[in-house]
Amino acid sequence: MEVNFANPVAFFCAEFAIDNDLPTYAGGLGILSADLLNQSADSEFPMIGIGILYKGKHYMQHIAGSGAEEKRDSEFDHDTSFLRPVTKNGKTLVFNLELENTLVKVKAYQIRMGDLTTMYFLSTDVDGNPPEWISDMDKLYGGDINSQIRQQILLGVGGIKLINELGIIPSFYHINEGRPGFVIWEITKNLMDNQKLSFEESWNAAKEKIVYTNHTLVAAGNLTYQAGTVSQWASPFAKSLGVETNSLIKDGLTDPSTFSITQFALNISKKQQAVSKIHAEGAKKMWPKYNWITVTNGIHKGRWQDSDFRNTNLTDLEIWNLHMAKKRELANTVQKRTGIGYDPERLVITWARRLADYKQPKEIFSDITRLKSIISKPNTPVQILFAGNSHSDDPGAKALIEDLIKIMSTNLFGYAIFIPNYNLSLANNLVSGSDVWLNTPKVGLEASGTSGMKAISNGVINCTVLDGWTYEANWENTGWTLDPDNVYASFYYLLETKITSTYYSRDEFGLPKKWIEMMRKSIKLSDQFSTERVLEEYKKLLYIN
Repeated sequence: MEVNFANPVAFFCAEFAIDNDLPTYAGGLGILSADLLNQSADSEFPMIGIGILYKGKHYMQHIAGSGAEEKRDSEFDHDTSFLRPVTKNGKTLVFNLELENTLVKVKAYQIRMGDLTTMYFLSTDVDGNPPEWISDMDKLYGGDINSQIRQQILLGVGGIKLINELGIIPSFYHINEGRPGFVIWEITKNLMDNQKLSFEESWNAAKEKIVYTNHTLVAAGNLTYQAGTVSQWASPFAKSLGVETNSLIKDGLTDPSTFSITQFALNISKKQQAVSKIHAEGAKKMWPKYNWITVTNGIHKGRWQDSDFRNTNLTDLEIWNLHMAKKRELANTVQKRTGIGYDPERLVITWARRLADYKQPKEIFSDITRLKSIISKPNTPVQILFAGNSHSDDPGAKALIEDLIKIMSTNLFGYAIFIPNYNLSLANNLVSGSDVWLNTPKVGLEASGTSGMKAISNGVINCTVLDGWTYEANWENTGWTLDPDNVYASFYYLLETKITSTYYSRDEFGLPKKWIEMMRKSIKLSDQFSTERVLEEYKKLLYIN
C-alpha cells in the first residue's frame, strides 16, 4: 500500500514537543517526533501523529534557594487551549478500551499541522473512568510499572482504535522507540475481524506494516518488566482474540520471566532503524540478528534556525551583528530566569540537554582551579551556561543539578550560570545566542543527539566528543573535537589555546574574521542534518513495501 492522503503513515510516540507549554514531552525524543511532523506538514506528506495528552504534573523545573531542584505543575489547560476535541458526527468522540471487568473511556484532542498532517493526543482523563486510569494522565513517564503499561496500552491499542473510529487506513505504522509496541495487538484484531485471517496470518501481516526506530543503547531507555505483570494486562486482549496470552507477549521475552519493550518492538516490526551510523554499529552488536537501517536524525530548520541565517549573502558585518543581537536576547532571557546578568560581549559556552550521567555534565569541572584561571582572564573572559532537566526515574540527576549549582554559585560565581526550566523557548534562545555548543558524552552512548545540529544552523560552533551525529561531520575549520578519554583536559587545552584566541582575535573593524568563517561553515554543515533529508530517507528506506 502506497502512502497517500487516504493511507497516511501513522507515527506513534510517547512524547511530542509540539508547543512550549504543552506538557507532552520530556526531552529530545519529543522534539524529534514533533520536528518530523512539522516537516511532514511542510512537505505535504501524509502523516498522522499519535501521542498521549499528559496534564503536566511536576512538569516545570524550579531551583530553590538551596540549589535543590523542585518540580512544579504545569498550568496548561487542555480544554481552553489551542487543542480541539476530536469529533465524529458532530459530537465529541469517546470510545472504549475493554479490559476484563473494566471499561475504560478514551477521548482525543487534535492539532491540525498541515493539509495532510494532524497530531492526535489520547486521554483517559474522563469522568467515570477508574481512578488509576485518570491519574495515569498526570505526567509523562510517571507512576509504577502497572501505570506505565496502562499508558502503553492506551498509546498502542487506543491509538489504533482512534484510527479505526476515524476511518483512517494507514499505509505504515511507525513506532518511535518501544512504548507504542502494543499497536500490533489491535492491528492483528482488525485483520482477524475484517479479513477473516487466522491469528498467525494476521500477526505476520501486521508485522509487514510496522517499522521501528530505536533511540538509545542505554539500558534505562530500553525498559523491561516482569513477564507476569505484562501477561496480566495482555490476558483480556488474548481472550478477545481467542489465543493464549503468551502469544501476545512472547516476542518480547528475553527470558521466561522478563519482558523487554525493545525486544518486542524489534520482533513485531518489519524494519528496524538506528538514528546514526555509530548508533547502528552499536545496535548491530547488541541486537545482531536484525537488519538495521541507518537514518541519522535531523532537525526541522524552520523551528530552530533563525530565518536571517538562511541568507547566504550576508556580509561578515551583517552576520556578526545578527549573532550579537541573538547573544543579547539570550543574556536578557538568562537575566529574567535567574536574576543574574552577564556581559554578552563575552565568549559564551553552553551545555544544555537532559541531565544524565552518560552525558557527563560535570566533566568540565574536574579541575575547577584551572578552569577558573582560564575563563576569568580579564582580556578573554568566558561565560559558561548550563541548562537541563532531570528524568523522573533518575534520582541521581537531581543530585547532579545540586552539585552543578553549588559549583557555579561558589567557585565559579560570576562566570557560570545554571538556567532553570529547560524548555523549547529556552532551547531556541540557547542554540542561537551562544558562541560555542559543548557536548561531552561517553562514547557509544549518545545514539544521535540533535541540540548541536540546532546550534550549527545558527552559526554556533560545536566543541564535541565524536559520538552520535557528530561522528559523521567534518569538523576541520568548522568546530573542535574533544579527546573522549580525557574530555576535561582537552577542553581546557582547546579553550586556552584555540577557542578564546579565535573569538577575541579581531580585525581593524572589530570583527573576528576566523570565527565568522567557522560560523559560515557551521551553517552550511547544518544542511546535512535536516528533517527534510530524514523524511526523504524514510520514504526510500522505511515507507516502502
